[in-house]
Amino acid sequence: MRLNQDSDFIDFAKNSPLTELAENLNYDLDKWIEYSTSPLPETIRVNPIHQDCNWTISKLENLGAKRIKWVGAKTLAFQMPWIKGGAEDEDTKKLLQSMHNSGRHTRQEAVSMIPAELINPKQDECILDSCAAPGSKATQLAELAMDDAAIIANEPNKGRMNMLVTNRSRLGLRSIAITQHDARNFPRVPLPGFDAVLADVPCSGTGTIRKNKGLWWKWKPAISKSLHKLQLKIAERCASLLKPNGRMIYSTCSIDPLENEVIVAKLLEKYEWLELEKINIENELGTKYSCGIDDLEPLIEKDVFENFSIEESISQLKKCIRIEPSQNNSGGFFIAMFRQVGDDETANALKHKKDWPLGIRTAPKEDHGAPIPISDKRLELLENEWGKWQGFRGKLWERGRTIIEASDALSKCFFEPKRIDGIGQELPGKHWHPLKVRQLGRVAFKDSNSQGLRPKAELLRGHFSFPEKHIFKLDCKWIFRLLDEGVIPIGELDEEIRNERSGAILLDINWISGRRLLPAWLGTGLRLLLDDNEKLILQKQREDLM
Repeated sequence: MRLNQDSDFIDFAKNSPLTELAENLNYDLDKWIEYSTSPLPETIRVNPIHQDCNWTISKLENLGAKRIKWVGAKTLAFQMPWIKGGAEDEDTKKLLQSMHNSGRHTRQEAVSMIPAELINPKQDECILDSCAAPGSKATQLAELAMDDAAIIANEPNKGRMNMLVTNRSRLGLRSIAITQHDARNFPRVPLPGFDAVLADVPCSGTGTIRKNKGLWWKWKPAISKSLHKLQLKIAERCASLLKPNGRMIYSTCSIDPLENEVIVAKLLEKYEWLELEKINIENELGTKYSCGIDDLEPLIEKDVFENFSIEESISQLKKCIRIEPSQNNSGGFFIAMFRQVGDDETANALKHKKDWPLGIRTAPKEDHGAPIPISDKRLELLENEWGKWQGFRGKLWERGRTIIEASDALSKCFFEPKRIDGIGQELPGKHWHPLKVRQLGRVAFKDSNSQGLRPKAELLRGHFSFPEKHIFKLDCKWIFRLLDEGVIPIGELDEEIRNERSGAILLDINWISGRRLLPAWLGTGLRLLLDDNEKLILQKQREDLM
């Protein structure tokens, strides 16, 4: 069914099953229809660890962006003066797309930025994002921890995992390991468990109808019911991996209590060591919201509570929050915040039985393609060609032909420690098992055989680190020429560069945000090794310099 006129669409929306659900939830239906049938505003999250952070903010503000304070104090969220995808001219669209593609900001719905803000990740903490693709929340967690935490971004679906890999690479983040597991059975990790877990579970998406209009026609109550068991199993496993005093956010972009409050009540009923915390973001962040629903009986079919008696948990549900589209001009969202308050020293799922360990076994071989610590031979090749690393604070790994930089915390939390497997045998440290790690950290170099090790663009984003060799200081006028002409003949360059070996080099310039390193290629001439997005940004920044 397709409606061509706005009035027809609104008339349909007024009589849809979704509006009937909103009415049962005591939403203000006039506001519900007004906001839920209108497009979302364009919202953006600026990358705080990119060298161009301040320039990016100033450029967005010049375009009319306003800071979204209700998202949180740490997250650099901005709302543009147009609807999602509605920039007025092509130049602005190209600029925003290039800023996004080059890791300077991320397009993300404002309300979905709140869970990471509430987790408030710290440096060196180990954190699980159980259902991470496409990666907006996982990358936000990394940014908030200044890219020095240990973040497991998990995604079982290979296709969606590729989007997660792309977003991590785009932002040049080193503190994320990407795993591929069914979150309902996420494997045992080393003791004591996770400091924090984000369980932003698959849901019906009924809070996203402002950008996913097809849901007005597609949604029916059976969809939420079909997802309920999956959501509960994921939430149970995530909660059981929390270490004592660890915190967990359970969230959905659904308005259905079956996917929200009912899950929370069942978790509280099953786990006495799990406590629901009051979320008061109106005082802390200025966010407008409604409390969770504690009168579930008229809304939920009785068979949902089979094997559960949730009467004691019902009274706590007002500690959850619901964000309606009309309250902050956003999408709809549900958030619950838990804390592990048990007396044990480890996560519930990682407890040892009395007679464990039952023995010691060697670690199985890593999955094909899993990153391994950089070998002495590969490190020697790297340092012979590029010298010692400067400003480097992580660990180096290799995977195929690539050399990877990752945060110290990822190794300390998930690779180095001993662990006990599910049958009580001790495994030595220095392996990923049982985690299936598909990607790790940021790619720093790629071995191109005859052309040596070439630095990758993502190395030069985020935290600033660089080698000793093959770096040449250049005046900005040379960069202007490269941007205009594409290549400078080698005979026109200074003698120092002319005497350099052919291959990849780094150009050291004093640019708009201070010192900047640009990858380049030296052969018969000098060329920038930059994609069109980065070149467009440099052209815009050049205008600011002149």
